[in-house]
Amino acid sequence: MNRWLQTLTATFLIVSLGYAGPANAQYEDVGSLDELSGALEVMAGQYADNYVQPVSDAFGAGMNSAMFRTADAGGGILPGVDVYVGVSVTGALMASSDRSFLPQNQTLTVDGRELRFDYSNGRVPTAFGETKTPSATVDITDVGTGQTTNVQLPPGIVNTPVAPLVIPQLGVGTAFGTDVMLRYLPRTRLKSYGTVGVFGLGVRHSISQYIPMSPVDIAVQGAYNSISLEDKNVEGDVLDASGYAFNLQVSKSLPVLPVTFYSGLQYETFDASYAYTFQPQNSNIDPVSFTLDQEASNKVRGVAGVTITLAVVRINADYSLSGNDVVTVGMGVQL
Repeated sequence: MNRWLQTLTATFLIVSLGYAGPANAQYEDVGSLDELSGALEVMAGQYADNYVQPVSDAFGAGMNSAMFRTADAGGGILPGVDVYVGVSVTGALMASSDRSFLPQNQTLTVDGRELRFDYSNGRVPTAFGETKTPSATVDITDVGTGQTTNVQLPPGIVNTPVAPLVIPQLGVGTAFGTDVMLRYLPRTRLKSYGTVGVFGLGVRHSISQYIPMSPVDIAVQGAYNSISLEDKNVEGDVLDASGYAFNLQVSKSLPVLPVTFYSGLQYETFDASYAYTFQPQNSNIDPVSFTLDQEASNKVRGVAGVTITLAVVRINADYSLSGNDVVTVGMGVQL
């Protein structure tokens, strides 16, 4: 096999997804990777964009969930003070279409050579797809020489119908019908990966206070949420994602039972930036950096849920209907 094509094959795997199967040949540094990077990123970007899109969607759906459990901006037991400390667990529901995708064949001119990429296995797994190996393959052909190599593509990372996320929360209020929500998880090391950090800040204001004898509580809220992931083996963040959410909330508490029904309509955004540097096993190939920017699919969601109050303990559960439906449960203490 042409050594230049072997080098490109290895680089394609490295750039696209940081995965490589067992090497069957020794690769030599043929040509400059800087010259190849532009075309490689086009090809790799197409595949990687589809591969990790469900991850961006899941993070966005999860981080923009659990924004409220009542529309009452002053529901504490202390006059003029409303303090909530709790944790919420969100689960973004993954559709079958989130677990695989159909890559498009493509022909590129790389360093003066015409290369054809043929995905002959039909649908291939996303990050949330089938984890068994071997997975799908791609044929990379040098059109000029007719030489072809078959490359094994990576399987899914985790095959799951639900993508969970744990969010610690603190709420403080109330002044002039306004309270503040804080989400914070300091950079915490994960045993098998690296570190994860979460930050969020939201402000909510009561609208029902301006409506005399309003039968329901009404509030509006705006929030910013962010999450970062860092690989223990790589300097810098692998994932840096953030977004905004704006919602209208309505809730009604039953007069004889400690139960509150709530609902809301929310507009949201969430952008994710992936950055990674892959080091090929063969020392003759320089490290290759890869970046990818994505936007989560969720834009508008409807929320409906219920909160049960037991003394100072609040337990809530809700369902969000959107591009990625989300189930949320939470528990906390409110004073």
